[in-house]
Amino acid sequence: MRHFRLGILLLIILLITLLAGCPFEKADQRVVLWTDRPEFAAYAQAFNSAQNEYVVEVVYKDSPASALKSKKASRWDVAIGPFLNSVSLNDTFMPVEGLFADGTVDKAQFYQNALEKGIQDGHQMLLPLSFNVPAFIFQSGKIKQEYDSFALAPDSFSAICLDFNKAKSRHAKSAFSPLWNPESLFFFSILSPGLCSQFEAGNEVSQQDVESGLAQIRQQIKDLDGGIKAETKFREKYLYKNPLELLDSGHIFFWYSDVGSFYTLPADRRQNLDFRYYLNVDGKVSACEDMLWLGVPKKGGNTKGAVAFIQWLMNPEVQQNLILKAREMGIRSFGLAGGFSAVRTVNSGALPQIYPFINTFIPLEEYLDFPDSCPPDWYAFKNGAVIPYLVQECSAEETARKLGEVSESWRRMNAGQ
Repeated sequence: MRHFRLGILLLIILLITLLAGCPFEKADQRVVLWTDRPEFAAYAQAFNSAQNEYVVEVVYKDSPASALKSKKASRWDVAIGPFLNSVSLNDTFMPVEGLFADGTVDKAQFYQNALEKGIQDGHQMLLPLSFNVPAFIFQSGKIKQEYDSFALAPDSFSAICLDFNKAKSRHAKSAFSPLWNPESLFFFSILSPGLCSQFEAGNEVSQQDVESGLAQIRQQIKDLDGGIKAETKFREKYLYKNPLELLDSGHIFFWYSDVGSFYTLPADRRQNLDFRYYLNVDGKVSACEDMLWLGVPKKGGNTKGAVAFIQWLMNPEVQQNLILKAREMGIRSFGLAGGFSAVRTVNSGALPQIYPFINTFIPLEEYLDFPDSCPPDWYAFKNGAVIPYLVQECSAEETARKLGEVSESWRRMNAGQ
């Protein structure tokens, strides 16, 4: 009898332990969201509060795209992050075009040229969520009207820099150099968004395109900075300071950044600052390569719950509320998850209520270029192989190595990581 009671007691303890460690919702209520964006903790909470049928659980991944490549990947129902449209992930997602067919998501509301980048084998496999745009920050009112526009053409950009340099001593002032910021170095070397796809596995990197980018940067350094020696001297003397301080003091004219970073500056700090976009080789504004994508797994997962979350998230009214109530939810980033929404009306509806004068800089579809696919490990690859290559080669008069060879070497050294 004593052993029987002991067995019952152990069983009760086991049941209590199991119940304490498990959520009370049913298994088909859970929607597991993989993302690298912290804003989705608040977005998920908003969704969970808005209905009682599903519960979104956010699982943070440094790189959702790379995590999806892992053979040991755990359950996920929705993935949101950059580079999900990599060709290496083609077999990962199920089509989401059914959302358009039943009318729950309006296809026409998106930037159509962004939506097209989520098509694989003729099917809409991914939905674009948000994107950032490169921008050049400067002191307000400093650009002459003859050059000014919402986006600067290369000739206008150079003319502004040359005027600034001629007006002041070159030893104390320098308008801009791509070598100041590794991201700007990459930006100027690859002004055509399609070039990123050359780094996908199995693709050949065009050294001719690389040489064209290197030649442009070298010429820029020569024309705007007086050559690499003068550029290095200025950089070593002044660039240890905060770039915003250098803008304030008039030591530099432009600093390369992006719209999201600009609007995360405190309002009083950006009060005397402004920004402009830059036109690429096609006369358009290139979006940053890390635009956010949304996808649902082809196999397994809580598809119904994932669809319910997507329908909610892609509702323009919901997105506007998420943006307008960001401060209440403890979110400090710009716009929707750090960028412009891929739903056009959301930007014009919500952003001007928070950021005065932004209307001029909400990109029109006809002026935007969205990037082609990048490999899942693009951040690591770009910072480990591409940018070090550009820094070294742009500082030399002639190219010593081919980027394709450097890329292959980096791949070999980092295989399996």
